Formats: sequence, C-alpha cells, structure tokens
Amino acid sequence: MASSLILGANTILASQIAAGLLASTQQLITWMLEDLDPRIIEEVLNVVQESLSRIPDDHKPELNNSWKERLKLVQRQAGHEGNIKAEEVWLFGGANKLPGLTGKNFGADSLRFSFSLLATTEVRVLNYVGSIYDYSRENPARDGVLQLSDEERLVSSFCAEHNIRARFFLTSWLVGAHCVAHDSGQGIDRLLHALDELTAEIQERSPEYFDFQVLRIYASENATVNLVHMYHAVQLMLQISVAEEISDTPCCIVSAVETSWTDLCGLLGEIYGLSVLSVHNQEELNVIDHLLCDQWGGEEVAWAGQKAVRYRDGNAPAELQIDRETLAAFLSSIHQKLVKIRVARDERVLVLPGTMQKKTIPRNGSDLTYYIAGTQGEYIVVLNALGQPIDYWYRLIDVLIKSYHIIIWETRWLTSGSEFLRLSDQIDDIETIVRQEKIESCHLVGWCTGPQTAIEFYLRQPDPILDMVFLSCGFGITDHPELETPYSRYMETLCRAMIENPVITSTIQRSLSVPLASGARLGDSDAKARAVQVLSLTNIHLRNSVLAPFRTDTSTFNYAQQLIDLASYRTLDHAARVHVPVLIIGCEYDQVAAAAKSKVVARLFTTSRHVELPGATHYSFYDRSEQVAGIIKCFFKESQAIACRKDAAVGVGQ
Repeated sequence: MASSLILGANTILASQIAAGLLASTQQLITWMLEDLDPRIIEEVLNVVQESLSRIPDDHKPELNNSWKERLKLVQRQAGHEGNIKAEEVWLFGGANKLPGLTGKNFGADSLRFSFSLLATTEVRVLNYVGSIYDYSRENPARDGVLQLSDEERLVSSFCAEHNIRARFFLTSWLVGAHCVAHDSGQGIDRLLHALDELTAEIQERSPEYFDFQVLRIYASENATVNLVHMYHAVQLMLQISVAEEISDTPCCIVSAVETSWTDLCGLLGEIYGLSVLSVHNQEELNVIDHLLCDQWGGEEVAWAGQKAVRYRDGNAPAELQIDRETLAAFLSSIHQKLVKIRVARDERVLVLPGTMQKKTIPRNGSDLTYYIAGTQGEYIVVLNALGQPIDYWYRLIDVLIKSYHIIIWETRWLTSGSEFLRLSDQIDDIETIVRQEKIESCHLVGWCTGPQTAIEFYLRQPDPILDMVFLSCGFGITDHPELETPYSRYMETLCRAMIENPVITSTIQRSLSVPLASGARLGDSDAKARAVQVLSLTNIHLRNSVLAPFRTDTSTFNYAQQLIDLASYRTLDHAARVHVPVLIIGCEYDQVAAAAKSKVVARLFTTSRHVELPGATHYSFYDRSEQVAGIIKCFFKESQAIACRKDAAVGVGQ
C-alpha cells in the first residue's frame, strides 16, 4: 500500500484531503496533529466520514470496513524521527499562531519539526498547501507569476537539499459546510471562529451591546476577497497530485470572481444578527473592533489591493466559483455548528460539579474538602483565589478534563467564627492534598491570590512541581504602589479599617454585597468610550459569585484578615529561587490585578513567560476558556520540552 504523511496547520482542509486519499483503498495515512485533544479527534473523524459519504455507493462497503484502520492520528512531538515512513507528504502551511502567545512563532516551530521529521523519512514528493494571501509575500507578483512566501521558500530549499520533489498549491479562501469547532482554522474559518467567540463574549458582558453598536472591520477601499468552493478545490488538488509532472511555478487555486469585502461583511451581519461594517479608516475602530482583528489575525484582508483572480489558471474548473446562496448556506451552517458546540459546553458545565469526585480529609479540627476532575494524564493542582467559589473554573476544567487530572478546592474558614485561614494554613492544605493523592509531579495553576500561594508552596516543596501558571497576579509589590488598581487600593483600605475597628464590619459588608453594575451606557454618543466600558464589565454569569466573600459579617471580616495576612509576606523577594518554568497571564481590562503588574512580576523570574490578553478581564479563564486552555496546554508542552533538553544535556555531561 502507498503511504502518506499529513503535517502542519489547517485541520479542516487536511481532513478533506485525508478523506480524498482514503477513498483509495490502497492508501495508508499517518496524520500528525499539534494536539490530540479528544474533541478535535472526534470532529476530524466526523469530517472525514462526512467527506467520504460523497463516494459513489459501489465503493462504500469496502471503505466502511477499512478507512479507520488506514488512518493513524498521532501527537506531534519529538521522538518520531526515523519511525515514520511515507512516499508522499501533505504539508499545510499558513498562520499557526496561538492567540495570546505573542512573540512565539509557532509556525516556525512547526516547520522546524516538519523538517527534522522529513529528513528521516523516505518521502519522495511533498505537496505544500498554503494561502495566496500569506502576508509575508512582500512582493506578490513578479512578471505575472506569484512569488513564494518566506515559509514556502524555506520548504523549497529544504526539498531541494533532500532530493524531494515539491509541488506548491496556493489557494484563496476555501469555504465549505464543515468546520472543526475546537480548532481556529485558517482563512475564513479563522474569521468565523473569532467572530463567534467575540460576539458571545461581549454578549455575556452586555447582552444589548450589538443592538446599539455596529462591529467594524478595517479593510482597504474597494477590497475584495476570493472565495473558492472547498470540495472542488480539494478534488482539483488531489487530481493534480497524482500526476507525475511537477511545475516550477505554484498552482494557484482561485475563483474567477472576486467578492466585495463590504458585501461579505453584510452577509456575515445577516447570519450573526448584527451589523458588520467594513471601514477604510482605522481611526473609526473602537477597542471591541480591534479585539476582533487581534483574535482573528486579519492581515489577509487588504492584501495591498491585490486581486487573487489575476493568478487564476485559465483551465481551472468553473466549479471552484461559489455563488452567494451557497456561500450563505455554508456560513450559516458553520455558525450554527459553533453555536451548537457552545450550547453543549454550557450543558456539560452545568452538570460538571456532579461528575467530580468529592474527597474530605480532617485538618486542624475541621474538614478539608477538595474535588478531582478527570481520570487520566498529569495532575493540575488549581490554587483558587481566597474566598472565591470554584464556579469560575468549570469552563476551563471542561476543556482540560479529557487530558488531565484536575484537583481544586475552595479555601477554608471563610465562615468560621473563631479563626481565619493564614498563608501557612493554605500551604499545609496543599501539602496534605498532594500527600493524600500520592502526587509525584504536578502543574500548579493559580489565580489572583493563588500565584502567591503557589510560590510559597514551591519554596517549601519544590520537587513535585513541573511548572506554574499565574492568572491575573494579585501580588502586592512594595516598590510599585502605582501598579495597584483603584479596586485593590480600596479593598486594602477597607480590610485594614475592619481589623482596626471590627464594629464597622457590618456597614462595610452591606456596601460590598451590592451587586455589580449590570450594564454600560449604551445610548452614550461616544462609541469608543462605550466599548471600553463594556470590555471592563464582569461576565453576567459571575456577578453573584464575586460577592461570595461578603455574604455575612463573619465572612467579610475573615476575608479581610486573610488578605492582610497574605500582604504581610514578601513572597516576590524569593522569585530568584524558583527554577521551574512560570507562565504569567495578565489581562488588559483587569480591574482587580492590573495587567502592568503581571509584566513587572514576570521580570522577577528568570524562567518566566509573559502573555497579556487584549480585551480580557480578571475572569479571562471563564470568558475565554478555550483560548486560555490552549495557552496553558502549549506552555505545559514547552516546559516538558525544556525539561527533556536539560535531561539530555545532563546525560551528555555525565
């Protein structure tokens, strides 16, 4: 049997190429995925199966019995070199940036891995599939011929050095009814994912925002985008790939008709039930508009005014063209699938607490209750913020539960009438749970006050800690009072006042237990100020949870004592003693722990990575659970790779 290898980004397109290859019962395929997330695997297999359903009936019985055995999905990681053999490889290029991890070129990392792997295979032919809109294509055309991008030139050079025949397919935006909801995709799929995620997030902060405001996307005047029917593009690539001849020039797969960017925005607005406007002046964009562009990475739209149609092969089939009715049906289908996925997530999250294993162990005359989610993988020990319920974490746990054991609990003694939880008690609690569960290694993920607890535990027990993730650091930094938000300064003042004069606790409790503001001034004439106000709002589903520490006079007073006790420790003075990787995530619109504080904290660690999430609040891991989970999982893999390299270096030294 012939064997093929699939590498690179663009899961949805790769799924359909895989289906086309599997349609031949003489094909074995190894597909290396960046993340073997069970949800992505399920979606990929569904897309392959749906694509194979187009095969004529007389071939289906044999296919039904064989294609799953001939498709092998494996995790992309070092160690596969020399173990995989293939005559042909399909390499999918394009942006592979994980939103939020600024400064990290995952596309370059992926390409280096692909080269190291291919150097050990017996591959003879490489089919590269990229975007005609690649923004690194500084000089799109020379003598009427499309020039290769930076990445494509690297691929071409590698193939020449290793005697591999290279074929380049460059497509415009491919559109079909399929989508992989848990992968952001490329081209128009990336735009649709970003649009879906942004609108859902904004509507959870201000449900009426889009009733009053349009969503603007910047593009050059008279910009167009070239849209191609994905199924027919896939069939064309597969047909060309079986030919022996390989041209020196890229094969451009584009439609004969350009679509007005303004018209596409109007169609998106119809499908999403809001106004989407194409604007030609970036000064018209507000912070929510900029957030869409950031999450999407929309460099492709206004590609120096170039029209992709100019590179169309005159012999290209007419079926590549897509009419407005079919386009609307495809976009609507994808939108409905994304909505369905989000509804399913909400349903899972609703029942998640009942699926977690509850454990209780005695500690200092009271019960320490914690919960375990997940049944496989490495341990993640979650260090929650003082006084807060664990509801905030359910969405993130829902994403991580298939790959990790997750341990979480609420800090104790918030309602105790006789004592409050000190930092030393928190460290004892972590140590007790780690010992009880016989955890030999784990990741620590802390939020708000949790990062300080994480460091203090590491200083006491460093051996089990693989790495640490800090979400919205709540550290007090003595030399930088300017980094405190108005909220944090106000809370510290109230806490100290209660401790000095406990009789005022009832008055303070009543003021703090008032529900947060529920909306923005949407009728305000200043659209830019309105957008900033909306991004600063707390998610409507969390507005009761944030009041948890202030339910009673006792809880309010205990919470005050806990915060002041925590502030008395100069934990960051010991940052240099931390030798495991640390990821610090700050959020642009965090009203509790300023984003600027996370930057300063990150500089104190010699092993840290820093990420700032544009437009995010103190509750980013709830608002953007998929994005934050993706960043965390990527960081864990990176940490593991660093540890492996260190172990290898030690071995060489020995």
